[in-house]
Amino acid sequence: MRKTLMSALVVAGILFLSQPGVMLAHHGAATFDTENEITVKGTVTEWTWSNPHCILRVDVKDADGTVRNWAVATSNVADVSKRGWSRRSFAAGDAVTILIQPAKSGAPVGMIKNVMLADGTKLQ
Repeated sequence: MRKTLMSALVVAGILFLSQPGVMLAHHGAATFDTENEITVKGTVTEWTWSNPHCILRVDVKDADGTVRNWAVATSNVADVSKRGWSRRSFAAGDAVTILIQPAKSGAPVGMIKNVMLADGTKLQ
């Protein structure tokens, strides 16, 4: 019994350490200011098409010229697929305008409400 418990703890630890961003990122909406929405404009650096949330990373210039990399999340793959999103919706270098609910902490993190592509296409 003790050996089984120890093995389970080791496996859980390995999984946690191998994917810390994914493990720590899965949370409820309590992290976000759902009463507030902000718009950020920037350049896509990475689009991660995976569950439990797809993540869009975007370089955004602050008012003082400092570039911050925002990590903004969508729902899961099945939900956003129904709304026309795909694995190829974004590529590094794409210009985007994103309406988000920002993190309460002020960190460059948020939940996507919609994304406007450079050609005017809007993804909800």
